Amino acid sequence: MSLNFRKTSGNALSILTSDAMNRATSFILYALVARHLGAHEFGQLSLALTLFYIFQVLAVAGLKTLTIRQVSLDRSQTGRYFTTGCAIVTFSSFSSLALLFGFLRLMHYPADTTLAILLLCIGLLPNAIAAICDGIFQAWERMHLIPYVNVPVNVAKVGCAFLLLTRKSGLYAIILTLLASFLVTALTEVWILFRKFPMQADPFDFRFCLATFRSAVTFLGIEGTIAVMSSLNVLLLSKLATEMEVGLYSAATQLMVPLLLVYQSIGQSVFPLMCRKAEPGFQSLKRISAQVIEVLLILALPALAGLFFLGDWALSILYKNPVFQQAFPALRIVAWVLISQVFTSVLGQALVASHRERITLRIVAVDTVVNLLVGWPLIRLFGLRGAAIALLVTRLVDCCQHYIPVSRLFRGIPLSQIIWKPIIAGVCMTAYLLFSSTQTGILRGVSAAGIYSAALIVLAIWASGGVRRFRDKYLLPLTE
Repeated sequence: MSLNFRKTSGNALSILTSDAMNRATSFILYALVARHLGAHEFGQLSLALTLFYIFQVLAVAGLKTLTIRQVSLDRSQTGRYFTTGCAIVTFSSFSSLALLFGFLRLMHYPADTTLAILLLCIGLLPNAIAAICDGIFQAWERMHLIPYVNVPVNVAKVGCAFLLLTRKSGLYAIILTLLASFLVTALTEVWILFRKFPMQADPFDFRFCLATFRSAVTFLGIEGTIAVMSSLNVLLLSKLATEMEVGLYSAATQLMVPLLLVYQSIGQSVFPLMCRKAEPGFQSLKRISAQVIEVLLILALPALAGLFFLGDWALSILYKNPVFQQAFPALRIVAWVLISQVFTSVLGQALVASHRERITLRIVAVDTVVNLLVGWPLIRLFGLRGAAIALLVTRLVDCCQHYIPVSRLFRGIPLSQIIWKPIIAGVCMTAYLLFSSTQTGILRGVSAAGIYSAALIVLAIWASGGVRRFRDKYLLPLTE
């Protein structure tokens, strides 16, 4: 049992390390471009990466998830699924490029923006092949191979981008660096695959290829809907406003990425436990969900207060460009998303753990429609602030859609027991921030965090009935 536990923990840590490195690299790259090139180029890069994300989902065609499932069941099929997957993603990548070209013709972006997008999306094929390799690594439970490749490539990518930008290179040089990283990742993972995995030389089977593609369509539908929904505001801004407003919107949302990554990491870490505890009645699953929601709320409330009061200081420190101060009003709006995402992150995992993923697909589809119906008029009328309001409204609708079915499943969620301590501590922190406006940003932030932590600890000790019970409840690790 200990060996299995170590293996499972190591695999989970490998995936989290890779995801965290990818997010952190993107965050740093955005900040470097904003500092050295300005808001317009920042907006171009944001739009290019957003479209790359959407069309990358189409290029992979749902095959990564299918490959993990099928190869896990029969590892002797590794070579067959790799060959078939590469054939399918080659076709789907070129199809995605054709669709992208048509989309760009309809949107009538400026010539330099269009070129930046097309240049970046040449990387769709190597990125899709790397995704197939990642799926095989996961199916064989050798997830450590993924960060072995991703971590050094991402470090090299950031280093090259920094050198290029300090030498006054433009946006196209950064995009070529990204293309090189996609290609190196794909070639390295294919090399590892052929060296470390048994690969039988099976002849290409067109019928098997067609059947595989049909099986992957469901996964493509889910992943594609999520990609479109999460990117819709950037696309609407790019059409109804300017690249500069796209850059300002991305600058605001990027400040929330570190905490959202923490949400994701905690959710993925506790998900196997949630699956094991999804027994009839769901009482254990309910208790685990409530505990995780409380932990995430404890993190979210001070982050919300900090961004609301100190967001202008954070923008100036991160981007080193006064233009990005214009993103502060939008940041004050989108920061509230941190609260709704607490519930969505946990309750979404609860739905999947209880085998209710069809509800998740319905929720994502409704979110996309709401985002379009709300976002189009708001962005048209109010530009950047309209996009921020549309994001908040969509996330609130998303939160309600998760809360209602899970509350019915659990026969109620003890919301008042979960939220009262972090809310009171958050009020203490907010009061300090309101009356300390003359202090410097870093001093205000550290002092406010100290006040929040002290208030939270006092409340937790009082609610637990003493220091000893507080230690047993909060400081000892969960054994369930």
